[in-house]
Amino acid sequence: MYRELAARETAYREEQSENDRRLGIKDLYREEAARGTRMLYELGFSPSGDNGDISVRDPETGLVYISASPIEIGYKNLGEYHACDMAVVDMEGNRMTTWSRPTIEMPMHLAILRARPDVNAVVHTHAAWSSVFAICGKNIPFVLAEQYAHLGAGEVVCAGYGKAGSDELGEEIVSALGKNNAVLMRNHGAVTVGRTLDEAFTNARFLECIAQKALFATLLGGLQTVNPEDVAEEWAK
Repeated sequence: MYRELAARETAYREEQSENDRRLGIKDLYREEAARGTRMLYELGFSPSGDNGDISVRDPETGLVYISASPIEIGYKNLGEYHACDMAVVDMEGNRMTTWSRPTIEMPMHLAILRARPDVNAVVHTHAAWSSVFAICGKNIPFVLAEQYAHLGAGEVVCAGYGKAGSDELGEEIVSALGKNNAVLMRNHGAVTVGRTLDEAFTNARFLECIAQKALFATLLGGLQTVNPEDVAEEWAK
């Protein structure tokens, strides 16, 4: 494993110096994408340890740094990924790096980033509580005022089903997401977005929190929803 990793990093370094200058690839964003990929595992958002993915856009160049497809060099889980494993693509999906392949969900990430110029980070999770709603094809109701601040106005919508990696899935997610910061992927998982990677992860954690509370409230039989317009007026004061 270590010899393979060392060889990979050597190849990466040799290509990096030339490519980085020519294409504007930045170590800062490559490290950020690796940090986000590891966070999926560390926060429990990747139950099997090898699913879920993130992307970060450099607003200056438009390049997108994205989790790589699982690589066969002995990694146990996403928590062991390095910056040299990250893929870099342009907004059309053209690969800027040759040593790694982007996640199969790249079309969805790029569809979101194209539709949302205010967003620079996308986090795709397979977390437990939000996945319960996704499996049932149900929206997460608007139940807490702070939901407006983190996830947006109204329910967290469960998008229609789309095959993993398909353009159709990207279209479904973009449509269901709208101007909000979270969306459910039917029978799959969830996606949150943010201006930064940390903001997108904050929204992912809040999504899990609200999904758990909404589910428990439903089981108790007393779930009460909130009018988004009333909350919007409160936050505008």
